[in-house]
Amino acid sequence: MFWWKILQAAWAGFYNHKAARPPVGRSQPSQERIVLLLITQDDSLRHSLHALGHVYRWEVISVPTRDEAIAVLRQRQIPLVICDEEAPEDWRKTATSIAFLPQSTCILLASRTSGDSLVREVGRHHAYDVIAKPLRFEEVADRVSFAWTWYKSGCASWWGPPRTSTFLPPYRGAGG
Repeated sequence: MFWWKILQAAWAGFYNHKAARPPVGRSQPSQERIVLLLITQDDSLRHSLHALGHVYRWEVISVPTRDEAIAVLRQRQIPLVICDEEAPEDWRKTATSIAFLPQSTCILLASRTSGDSLVREVGRHHAYDVIAKPLRFEEVADRVSFAWTWYKSGCASWWGPPRTSTFLPPYRGAGG
């Protein structure tokens, strides 16, 4: 109920600064403002994340397609990307395309399903984690906070493919 009231206030433009503070115990990992890029054509997902970004003081940039996302990422270093599973292009190609950009980026997938097999598949495509839809605000805040901390620790730079090549040779095992 608390989150619904905040969401309503943010959407209606009746933003109450006192009510919009993050709950006690949920602080930003650092003083820096979290910036994330959302790739979706779903208006409800876009509005929900913008409202949540308003509450937590995140900068949320949204684009409808992979090509626009790539263009934005080439112009500006954006540490976090949330890719909607239902985006027009395949999320696997989107995640791989972003992972092969020169700068490191932490990619999250917003999906209606979130099982162990999807989490493993997300990892195989150089993405960090899955956010379940419909969105639960506490979960999104936690996932974004964890991803931000992970990115700031430098882990995102080794999670993706090697920056020196665009081809990953097949694993041949210890013997060969």
